[in-house]
Amino acid sequence: MNTLAVIASHGNFNSLVQVVTLLMAAVSSGVAVRVFFRDEAVLKVTKRGVQEINLSEAYREHEAAVRERLSALALTDLPGLLRQVMELGDVRLYACSSSMAICGVEAEDLLDGIEVRGLTAFLLEEVATADKVLTF
Repeated sequence: MNTLAVIASHGNFNSLVQVVTLLMAAVSSGVAVRVFFRDEAVLKVTKRGVQEINLSEAYREHEAAVRERLSALALTDLPGLLRQVMELGDVRLYACSSSMAICGVEAEDLLDGIEVRGLTAFLLEEVATADKVLTF
């Protein structure tokens, strides 16, 4: 089985939507996926942070229309989408322990299904054995 390691560091909603749609395509194709949320992305994968649809600066002039399209495409429920991806295939989601410490995030703040992991362990165990590595 091919494996994909994804490192997500951006904390805006549209970046996480890109990650989730990529994961859907990967697992639907039989690819095993390991995702590492670090930096400001850690804030977005918390129960509180995931509720905010904060779009990146590039969308500012079209924010209302983009929000409508995201809703019409059923892409506004990130926790539901992540659950769906995990049900579809071999997916493991991790939050960076040092980013969590910097952001003041505790394990219980994270969305269900996201484990705490150190960067070194992710690099040595997941990135080192992945067929492809992508960053967001």
